[in-house]
Amino acid sequence: MSGLIPRAIELSHLLLARAVRPGDTVIDATAGLGRDTCFLAALVGEQGQVWAFDIQEEACQATRAALAAQGLAARVQVICDDHARVNAYAIPPVAAAIFNLGWLPGSDHILTSGPSTLAAFAAVWDTLASGGALVAVCYPGHEAGQAEYAAIQEWLSALPPTQVEALQITFPRHEEAPVVLLLEKR
Repeated sequence: MSGLIPRAIELSHLLLARAVRPGDTVIDATAGLGRDTCFLAALVGEQGQVWAFDIQEEACQATRAALAAQGLAARVQVICDDHARVNAYAIPPVAAAIFNLGWLPGSDHILTSGPSTLAAFAAVWDTLASGGALVAVCYPGHEAGQAEYAAIQEWLSALPPTQVEALQITFPRHEEAPVVLLLEKR
């Protein structure tokens, strides 16, 4: 962390650290370079399990390499598939999930998109245990990110208030800054 205010990714990790305990099962819905996956793998410990999804083989390879370098590979299932297909896998109820939306850093900018993201949110929401957390880092600073964020807001507003508690954290002094969402399943 640099300064008092954490960056969006650091903030998402602080939120996840409050939600995840050793032995938990968790989901990284957007494995990317493996940073969030490795963070989750450390949180769940040797008895826990991380399910990491990414649609890009390049991201899956990067995640596997990061896990191997940190000695965390045994507790992670890296799935090279669309995060909207979470329900196609036998995943037990999860304590937390993270979405770091947008694109794989250093790639050809293959973007996450509203329809797939909404299907993934719904699928992951179904796997969350009561009290479970869904953390999302959204990037509405570009046109596709704005559409995706608007779709997420619409999806969230359709959830009955009795099923979710929500927190939205913005960085108002930076026009293109990410938005961090925390959804707690009731």
